[in-house]
Amino acid sequence: MNPAGPGAGGGRGPGPDASRPGPPGEAGLAAVTDDLRAFLASATGRDELLHLPPGTALFGDAVGLDSLTGTLLLREIQRRFGVDVAGEDLNLDSLATLGTLAAFVARRARPRDAR
Repeated sequence: MNPAGPGAGGGRGPGPDASRPGPPGEAGLAAVTDDLRAFLASATGRDELLHLPPGTALFGDAVGLDSLTGTLLLREIQRRFGVDVAGEDLNLDSLATLGTLAAFVARRARPRDAR
């Protein structure tokens, strides 16, 4: 099973493993980060979030997530990557920054064809 194989991108470009190889089932960090940026920009209506640095706090002034948008983000992560952040990270430490969340998701993501 090659998650970056034909059709893995779902019409959005290369699959998550295309940017950085890793163990089977591990999504590429850069691709996950880009997906999260795109979701944040779409959910907030702020295109500048497409260029958000990985060290940016998600609940700080730069992104300004509130509880509703945070919940939508977690639901989208579960839908896209098969990762239940709240269920696997009870303290939600992974939500500190864009980079910590992307790394958490990339390590746990299911292969695209298993979703």
